[in-house]
Amino acid sequence: MTGASTGIGLEIALNLARAGYKLALTSRDTARLESVIADQDFAGVTTIPIELELTSEASIDNAIATATEFLGGLDVLVNNAAAALVKPAVEVTWDDWDRVVDANLKGAYFLSCRFAQHCMDAGHGGAVISIASTHGLLGFGGRTVYGTSKGGLIQMARMLAIEWADKDIRVNTVAPATVMTESRKKSLDPEARKTMLGRIPSGRFPEPADIAGAVRYLASPDAGSVTGQTLVVDGGLSVA
Repeated sequence: MTGASTGIGLEIALNLARAGYKLALTSRDTARLESVIADQDFAGVTTIPIELELTSEASIDNAIATATEFLGGLDVLVNNAAAALVKPAVEVTWDDWDRVVDANLKGAYFLSCRFAQHCMDAGHGGAVISIASTHGLLGFGGRTVYGTSKGGLIQMARMLAIEWADKDIRVNTVAPATVMTESRKKSLDPEARKTMLGRIPSGRFPEPADIAGAVRYLASPDAGSVTGQTLVVDGGLSVA
């Protein structure tokens, strides 16, 4: 799993741990990840922190190899790590584009492919779940690159789901609206929060636990016939 040291990623990791999964958790900052594992409720859970730079092919290959050796095999991949960008489209630089798209889409693509190859070589199926966003489904100003990368994840799931269906490798995405992580609660301007909340029919923002529950479902045998789909977790925002 990528991006596991905070927010949504940490909640997903904890949820999967409670469900009995063995975990390979990745981050660019392994010291922080090790601290999180020590501080959180991972007691008794087989867990390994792995350094991963999603813009490096060698780092991706090393992460897959390390996780496989430690855990004995891989069954589920969660692509959660992401880079954000809020900037008018005409002000976006080439470097901005590369930073966001490489982390959010290119890295997730190649990590998914390495994971799928592992499953094929091992002769078993698997599940790939990528955390997309309603920004990949709807139009929002100032978030063109981020939304494009998340929309790419959604289409990637459709394409890979078809290609790997006969290998029993399911590929899906979860698309949240703005999630109220602890950092978001502290940083969001009260007026902006009120405006954003007014667009959500349910009257509340998704919580990290909502996203973690969706991921756990898609990873489980209960979703055995679900592939190429996007599970939208947005309180009705996208259909309002």
